[in-house]
Amino acid sequence: MILKSLQSRVRIAAHKKNIIPTMSQPPCCPKGSWGSPLDTPTTKSEINGYVTIGDQNDLELYVAKPKNVEPSVEKAILVFPDVYGFSHRLFAICDKLAADLHCYVVVMDNFRGETMDDHQNDFFEWTGRHPYIPREGTVETKIHPVQKDVEACLDYLSTELGIVGPSNIASIGFCWGVWAMTKACATGVPFRCAVGFHPSLRFEEMFGGNILEMAKMAAKNVPLFYCVSGNDAEYLKPPNGDVSVALSSSEHGDSGDEKARPRCVEFPEMVHGWVSRGDTSVSNVKDYAEKALSLASDFLRHWM
Repeated sequence: MILKSLQSRVRIAAHKKNIIPTMSQPPCCPKGSWGSPLDTPTTKSEINGYVTIGDQNDLELYVAKPKNVEPSVEKAILVFPDVYGFSHRLFAICDKLAADLHCYVVVMDNFRGETMDDHQNDFFEWTGRHPYIPREGTVETKIHPVQKDVEACLDYLSTELGIVGPSNIASIGFCWGVWAMTKACATGVPFRCAVGFHPSLRFEEMFGGNILEMAKMAAKNVPLFYCVSGNDAEYLKPPNGDVSVALSSSEHGDSGDEKARPRCVEFPEMVHGWVSRGDTSVSNVKDYAEKALSLASDFLRHWM
């Protein structure tokens, strides 16, 4: 009864802002964030599907293709998911991006079929087994370095889909995936550009790094665009957040096209997770999710 009463109060308070955050949320996300993705139906695509790659043949990919392969497809987007891995909502986002931008969109299942819901009691130990680069002395069979996943995907995009070189590949991240994506940019993966939705960059500190230093290096190497929520960290928020400043002050921002300018855009009425996990039956959640994806598409279209 106490839990039901608490859930009721949370929903009543959230309805006043037209948002309905769920009770269960990842420990990496700020308080009040959306939890597990809703079980939304999806139409099975006849052209999109799954492949498995990697040294151990254990990295599953979801591959979304443009509906028309004429003219030939020469670009791709590599997607870093959140800690819920594959979901119908994520697939729908990728299907639309593939159609709208005429490119392949490939999602990695970095967590090998597991999700945050499987690790509520050992969340940080579990995510700790997915560093970007393994620490010295670690037994590699027990961990899944993100860097190796990225290398395997770039090889797949080149050998199987004909996308030659990371300079023809953009990237997108959600939550945990924004950290992984930003880390890839900072360590030298030359993506054409990169987009992050509701970033959870605190993993950089968990692995012993510095968030601002990582963001500065990533922004120097790659044009970055982040969509951040009202309850995301202050350092992400424009105009004065340290990470926001790092993105907007990069040398990539001189094109004169506002849509292409590297920057953070805040959606103050939204809570963390709204793009990929928010309840889109709530009108303003749907509207702002579509707005974020539209801004991201404009940014990607310019740089790709």
